[in-house]
Amino acid sequence: MADFGEEQLRRISFHLLTFQNPRARQHVLRNRVKIADFFRLLPRELEASGLFPAEVRAVRERDWAAAEREIARLERNGIGIIFRGEPDYPPLLDRIYDPPDLVYVKGDRRLLTRETLAVVGSRRGGAYGQAALNRVLPDCCRAGLVIVSGMAYGVDSMAHRLALRENGGTIGVNPGGLLHLSPPGNSALIGRIVERGAVISEFPLDVEPRPFLFPVRNRVISGISRAVLVVEAALRSGSLITARLALDQDREVLAIPGNIDSLLSQGTNWLLQQGAKPITAACDILEEFGLAAPAGARAEAALSPKERRLLDLCGENDVKDIDFLVEKLELPPAETLSLLMGLVLKNLVVEEAGGYRRTHHG
Repeated sequence: MADFGEEQLRRISFHLLTFQNPRARQHVLRNRVKIADFFRLLPRELEASGLFPAEVRAVRERDWAAAEREIARLERNGIGIIFRGEPDYPPLLDRIYDPPDLVYVKGDRRLLTRETLAVVGSRRGGAYGQAALNRVLPDCCRAGLVIVSGMAYGVDSMAHRLALRENGGTIGVNPGGLLHLSPPGNSALIGRIVERGAVISEFPLDVEPRPFLFPVRNRVISGISRAVLVVEAALRSGSLITARLALDQDREVLAIPGNIDSLLSQGTNWLLQQGAKPITAACDILEEFGLAAPAGARAEAALSPKERRLLDLCGENDVKDIDFLVEKLELPPAETLSLLMGLVLKNLVVEEAGGYRRTHHG
């Protein structure tokens, strides 16, 4: 069994015991009872805290069996625990109201102390959300930001995949215990996040994802992050819940503006009306972290309107020929070619297979 001391055993036991009885947990914490002292309370004191009779008996009998079983399964499944107060505990999470006393982690725990940006949005996020993320996230990854999200379909998945594509750090926050990674349909992506990033949860291993746990999970997404970026969100959505939690935690809320005719833009545009920072380029995000944009991003920010239109026409994954670009820009071929050469010199476009393709810097 892993080398857990008696104090850590007590903390795991307290966590398992009070997870399903938050009223008792809050009573204990409000009265500033230390976890070590909790196991010395008299039966009447335990009952007054809101514990049920079976829970009182477990405390009085110093029953560590559940904690020992939890530790054994941690070892079998390659999962670790980070206790509050340890160097690897996320520093920003430590500052929220009622932070978790421990965090389960599978993957690279070092990412939890890096600069983090949460990205949330609709599970129905589509081409616009993907295009927006393609524009703003790559340079954030290159600047060293770790992308945090909830591993759900739609925008969450897009953000994780983009971070992996850019060889950046990414953290998934699970809405249940780490033996029940969710959603099951994203198992391949989640496996890659574990392999190259990290997945965390405050929930005991056996806890299955349930709708009422998602807001609890969302408070950790925002809690470990310096800022929260909202991309494609309806007015009534989990993403706006996360944004509200972020504000309560004194985090910056950022939003991608959207088409006013789209239902998935109503939430983000409402956030902008309430004072969220509009994000149209990576540099808008990076300045929140006091970071400089990579050279490619700075070059992009200085583009003329014609250069910007041309760059937008050049996709990253497919080559556009000169005739297509001339037709779409409605400019003379010589001027189009001159603009292209400028973008090539700025390392934003490359010539390839008789056409032009946008680089990852563009």
